[in-house]
Amino acid sequence: MTTSTEIDLLNDEPEFPESETGVRRQLDYLGFAPCPIRSEIRRRLHRHYEEARLRAGLEPKWYMSSGCGDTNPYDEFWGFETEAELPALITEGGIADIFRPEFTQRWVVTGVFGPLPVPKLRPEFAEAGMADPLGVYHIYGVFPHVILVDLKRLGSRPVPASWADLLNPVYRKDVIIGGWEDEISDVVLFNFHKEFGEEGLELLGRNVRDFWSAAEMARTAGSDSPKGAAIYVLPWFFAAGNPHKEQTQLVWPLDGVLAMPLFLLGKPKVNSAAKVALDFFTGRECAEFMASVHFPPSADFGKSTPALPGKLKWLGWDYIRSHDLNELRVPLNAVFSRGFKA
Repeated sequence: MTTSTEIDLLNDEPEFPESETGVRRQLDYLGFAPCPIRSEIRRRLHRHYEEARLRAGLEPKWYMSSGCGDTNPYDEFWGFETEAELPALITEGGIADIFRPEFTQRWVVTGVFGPLPVPKLRPEFAEAGMADPLGVYHIYGVFPHVILVDLKRLGSRPVPASWADLLNPVYRKDVIIGGWEDEISDVVLFNFHKEFGEEGLELLGRNVRDFWSAAEMARTAGSDSPKGAAIYVLPWFFAAGNPHKEQTQLVWPLDGVLAMPLFLLGKPKVNSAAKVALDFFTGRECAEFMASVHFPPSADFGKSTPALPGKLKWLGWDYIRSHDLNELRVPLNAVFSRGFKA
């Protein structure tokens, strides 16, 4: 039975001194989470920390911003120069910063960050090769992108079955994706480059009509709006909320959804305060919540984390470790833009 205290703790919003002072602290845990679930993840973790404080007198130092796109004092944590500045545990929802050469050479190669006690990956994650062969980066879930098709606008053209199909000129200027003309989303940019090279990126650009937010894509697909397109590439979280399901088809590509990993990175001997966050992100509550909102967790907790509809597709360790993604992003976006303008 849920007590009133538990309800209060779940609904309570954490308060951080950084919000007032803008000054960094030496943290036990630093969190970055995907925008659609950040607020709820933050509330749930706050409850765990408050329970630990009341139960064991723990006084954790942690931080997770509330807004999306807001700057915070830890945005450039990858540039910290001393080990003492580094949190004992970090969660990251992207690939740009934790794989910067200046970060990996200073803190990963040297063993400052290393193996953590995490659950075994569920089959879909293992089959996609998401277990780090070096045992340093740990994945607790993914932010998957799917294809959403407006059947009326598609007409007699075939429903795309794989990502390669989006390069077919039959979809010329009839695809909408996230980002902007000069910077599309990383999960699309790098996956298409890995699979189809620069030629593929340019072909994709030729087929893209516009760049929308995921929420606008989900609202518009299958509607009577004259702005819409036949095909949308967007997160599963948003696609699942499309209100025009009789006029649309959600496609889980045969080669797998584009999966942006959600990473855990920690010092091998995490302290008690960091362990609270580690246990939360690798535990049942977080996994069940993520599964319920179409963010597949990496751990298997039975019926509450059901099997996925198909494969996961991601960049892989070789690609990530053999490229400076921040350097590569600019020229690859230029290639895409060349196709878009053609």
